[in-house]
Amino acid sequence: MDFLKAITAREAREIIGAFPIEINTEIVGIEDVQGRVLARDLVSKSAIPSFTRSLVDGYAVKAKDTQGAKETTPAFLNLKGEIRIGEEAHSALFDGEAIYVATGSMVPGGCDAIVMQEYARLATDAVEITRAVYQGENICYEGEDIAYGGIILKKGRKVTAFDRGVLAAIGAAEVEVNKAPQVALISSGDEIVSVDEIVPLGKVRDINRYTVSGLLRDAGAYAHFLGLSRDNIPDITEKLLSASNHSMILISGGSSKGERDFITTSIEKLGGTILFHGINIKPGKPAIFGQLFGKPIFGLPGHPGSCAMVTVRFVLPLVKRFQGEEYGNEIVIPARMTTNVPSTYGIEEYIRVTLKKDEDNRYCAQPIFSKSAVISPLAQADGYVVVSEGVEGIEKDETVEVYLFA
Repeated sequence: MDFLKAITAREAREIIGAFPIEINTEIVGIEDVQGRVLARDLVSKSAIPSFTRSLVDGYAVKAKDTQGAKETTPAFLNLKGEIRIGEEAHSALFDGEAIYVATGSMVPGGCDAIVMQEYARLATDAVEITRAVYQGENICYEGEDIAYGGIILKKGRKVTAFDRGVLAAIGAAEVEVNKAPQVALISSGDEIVSVDEIVPLGKVRDINRYTVSGLLRDAGAYAHFLGLSRDNIPDITEKLLSASNHSMILISGGSSKGERDFITTSIEKLGGTILFHGINIKPGKPAIFGQLFGKPIFGLPGHPGSCAMVTVRFVLPLVKRFQGEEYGNEIVIPARMTTNVPSTYGIEEYIRVTLKKDEDNRYCAQPIFSKSAVISPLAQADGYVVVSEGVEGIEKDETVEVYLFA
C-alpha cells in the first residue's frame, strides 16, 4: 500500500469494523463480574421479592378500615398480634383487624396497606389509626422488583455496580461473560526512555504506554506491555513476534513518513498486511491498521495527543467488539461553542474542550488549541468535539456535541 495514501475516517472505521474477530466466553464469579460484558440474556429464575413485604414498621390493615381516620377521630382496630421479620405469615387479616409488622416483614393475607407506626396509637387490645391509607401503600408486592422468568440484563451489556446488586438479588453467584481481549502494547523509538529514567537532551519519556494502557483498562481490555523497541527492523520484528498470542497488537511511534519508519516493513516481513496507512484526521493522520498473525494490529502515532485520539476513536470500538459489547456507553452532551474554531475542509478534526455552565445553566464548550505532541491538554479537557470533514470550522455560539472523556 502506498505510504500515507490517506483514507477518510469513515472508511477507516468501516475497514476496522469489518475485521473478523472471534468472541469466546468464560464463567466468572459475582466478585469479578463488574466491567465485564454479558454473553447471554440473564433470566430471573425467581420473583424478587419472593413474598409480599412491608416497607415500614407499622400495622398491616385493610385500607377501607382506615377511611376518614384522623387525629381527632381515629379508626379503632383490633390488634391481632405481630409478624416478626424473617417469619412466615400464618395469620390472615379480617375486617376490623390490624397486625403489627416490621420493615421487611411478610404481609399477611387479606392485608392491602400498612399504616406507619407514627400514625397509630397502641391501646390494650386495639390500635388507634390517625391517618387513612390507600390500597398498596407501604407494601412491596411479590415480583414487584423482578418478575419470575423475565429478562433482567441483556446480552452485550457491560455489568455495573448496580447490576451486581441485581445479580445478588436473584442468586447469580456466577455469570457467563465474554472474554476480555488481551492486547499487546509496544512502544518504539530511539528517543524513548522509561518513565523512571533521567531524560537526556533529545530524549522523551514513554508517555503513550501509560495513556493507552489506561484507556484499554477502562474499556475492559487487558493491556500487556511487551517492552520498548528501538528503530530497527530486527528489534521491531522481535517484539511483534512476542505478541503473536494476543488478541490485538498496538505499537506506538514510527508511523510517519521517513527513512526511520520500520513498522510497516516489519509487519509485511512477518507476513502481515497493511489495510491502510493514513487517515484524513487531525490529530492522528499517520495511523496504521492491518493484520498480523491473523490479529488486528494498529500502528499508533508517536505524538501523545495523536496517539490518544486514535486510540479513543478507532482502537476502543474494536475493543468493544471483541467483548461483544452491544450497548455503547459513550456520553455525549450538547454545548454552545464559546469561540470560532477554524478547521481544514476534507479533514475530520478532534477539538479538545473544557465545559462550564452559563447563566442559563447550559453547557458551554471552550476549545483547547494545542499541538499533537503535547499531553497536558488531554488531562485538562472534559471531552472533545468532532468537526466533520465536510465543514470548515465551527462558529461561535453554534451548538456542538461533546464526547466526554470520563
